[in-house]
Amino acid sequence: MPSFSYTARNNRGSVQVGQLDALSEDEVVAILQNRGLFVTSITQKDVARLSSSSGHAVSFKGTAARRRMHTGVKTDDQVLLCQQLATLVDAGVPLLKSLQVVSAQVESRMLLLALEEARRDVEAGSTFKDALAKHPKVFSNLWINLVGTGEAGGHLAQSLHQLAHHFEATQHLQNEIKTAMTYPVVLVIAAIAVLGVFMYWIIPKFAGMFATMDMELPLLTKFMLGLSHAVQKYAVAIAMGGAVLVYVARRYLQTEGGRWLTDRLVLQLPGFKNLFTAVQLAEFSQGLATLLDSGVPLLSCLEILENSATNKVYGRAIGLIREAVKEGKPMGVTMGESGLFPPMTVQMTMVGEEVGELAKMVSRIATYYGERVETFIARMTRLFEPVAIIFMGGIVLVIVLSIFLPIFQMAGGGGKM
Repeated sequence: MPSFSYTARNNRGSVQVGQLDALSEDEVVAILQNRGLFVTSITQKDVARLSSSSGHAVSFKGTAARRRMHTGVKTDDQVLLCQQLATLVDAGVPLLKSLQVVSAQVESRMLLLALEEARRDVEAGSTFKDALAKHPKVFSNLWINLVGTGEAGGHLAQSLHQLAHHFEATQHLQNEIKTAMTYPVVLVIAAIAVLGVFMYWIIPKFAGMFATMDMELPLLTKFMLGLSHAVQKYAVAIAMGGAVLVYVARRYLQTEGGRWLTDRLVLQLPGFKNLFTAVQLAEFSQGLATLLDSGVPLLSCLEILENSATNKVYGRAIGLIREAVKEGKPMGVTMGESGLFPPMTVQMTMVGEEVGELAKMVSRIATYYGERVETFIARMTRLFEPVAIIFMGGIVLVIVLSIFLPIFQMAGGGGKM
């Protein structure tokens, strides 16, 4: 009968190393799980040297090299990793082997390197939480705390499933925001392109014709001719100035002050403030529900959400809520005092605190605001199409009028003979 070496942890996180004789790895896992242990690695003694040989490493690296991989870590990568890892762990596959399997599937180079290092740390006896904590640029505090809670409580697979659900909800919100902002951006680009074509190529062709007319041109035509002349004469300077302006603006928006300015403005932007407010409320509620469902203490939940908030205004508000909860005050009361949370959200939170069902309440809040975001974007999309047509038509109409008004005036006998 084959002999297996194993490394496992009990509910307190203590490492246990030993050997078992069994027919297969699955039998070893079943025996250890019956003992209340969480298996992190299993190695068959007869093939241990073969599985860790350089030939295997070369084969794995060759497989990774043949994959098309990107550099950064996308939300898609996080979702896929959580789903695959949760499925493997839930099926009783040892954590070490699960990490090896998912490493062969990821498409992010940064994530692959982090997983490989985490696997080696786990193999050396480190907890999965501590192994992930060494890579803060890849694994957020939410990742680390949920994994740590699941690892300590013996329900790592459940925590990973919850984490995957959280990333899916986050990705959905991000896609909704991108959809909402696509139309305005496309409209602005199209308007600039139309103006550029008319100002640089079309209007100058009429300028020569107007110069031969012995007549007083309309004010609109004079303005367009002057604007067209300026565009032609200073086209390079305008392009360079625009590029410098965009560069400086982007650099400034990446600073602390720039982010504060942007985050304040989006919450006050006419027509869009309701959307961005709903996104922040959905993000906060979804994150809090996920953390609470995984058994993370409320103060730790609020600290994680404060550091991971995508809007600094809400991040600061969550920090104030955390301080108030630390002092023994109800969370709902402080939410109401901040002025950033609607009365319905405050009341549902207070009810959840009173009856001890805060996780369920904030989960319902997250669902509500997620639906609000979708409804807002669907409505905005329907309204934006006629608005875009009217806007672009207005630009073209003004330009066409500036060209044809002198012709109409001349045809009506307005010219000087």
